[in-house]
Amino acid sequence: MRRRSRTASAALAFLGLASVATAQAPVVNGCRIEPATNCSFAKLEGAALRGANLEQASLHGAVLAGADLRDANLQLADLQVANLAKADLRGANLEKAHLFATDLRGAQLQGAKLRDVSLVDAKLEGANLQGADAAGVNFSSADLGGAIWTDGRTCAAGSVGECR
Repeated sequence: MRRRSRTASAALAFLGLASVATAQAPVVNGCRIEPATNCSFAKLEGAALRGANLEQASLHGAVLAGADLRDANLQLADLQVANLAKADLRGANLEKAHLFATDLRGAQLQGAKLRDVSLVDAKLEGANLQGADAAGVNFSSADLGGAIWTDGRTCAAGSVGECR
C-alpha cells in the first residue's frame, strides 16, 4: 500500500498536481482571517485585509487603526469598542455589524454598506461617509463633528447623533 501511495504521488507530481491542498485562511498577528473567527482584542493595526471575509467575526476591542479593509465583508461582525481610526473601509459590507462605542475617527467609509448598524456612542470625527448606505443606522450619541456626511456635506463641530 505504501508503495502505491509513493507511485501515485510521483504520478501526480509529474502531472503538476502534487500537494494540491485546501487553501487555509491567512493568519495575521495570531488572528485567523476567516468568517466567524474570534479575534477579540487582536492587534491588527495597519493590517492589509482588503477583500477579507470576516462575516460574523468577533473583533470586539480589536485594534484595526489604519487597516486596509476595502471591500471587506464585515456583515454581522462584532466591532464594539474596536479602534478603526483612519481605517480604509471603502466599499466594505458592515450590514448589521455591532459598532457600539467604536473609534472610527478619520476612517474612510465611502460607499460602505452600513445598513442597520448601531453606531451608538461611536467616534466618527473626520470620518468620510460620502456615498455610504446608512439606511437604518442608529447614530445616537455618536460624535460626528467634522465628518463628511453621506450626501457630501461636512458636519458641524459638536454634531452629536446627527449631522448638522
